[in-house]
Amino acid sequence: MNLPYGEIKGKTLIMRFSTADFSIASVLSAIKIHLDVIENMNVSFLGAETEVIAGPNPVFQPVPVIAQFEYLGKEKPQEILQRVYQIVWQGIVDSFPDEKSWAEAKEAYSAFVSAQADLLRARIEAARE
Repeated sequence: MNLPYGEIKGKTLIMRFSTADFSIASVLSAIKIHLDVIENMNVSFLGAETEVIAGPNPVFQPVPVIAQFEYLGKEKPQEILQRVYQIVWQGIVDSFPDEKSWAEAKEAYSAFVSAQADLLRARIEAARE
């Protein structure tokens, strides 16, 4: 099975998302709605994080959101972790907002990024004086 947004290493499933598409909150929400099923498959959710990019970067640069799961059972982990991958993506689809809500959220996020840029410009100008 092809996992375009993840990989299986031994007993660990690593899933990758991008903040250009999903916030860490939406990823965690998608996992939360199916966590009971995942746990019943003898898989532990290890956590999720945003990856910090080192060095200077533009005000808005999408960063990876990484979620990790570990199979705790004794059987071969490949098929079970592939199923977890599918379940998490089903959770993304199930919990994704309608287009109007999504557009409003993106607009709010854009305003936040713009405000950050304004603040940086003001700090740079103040430092020059």
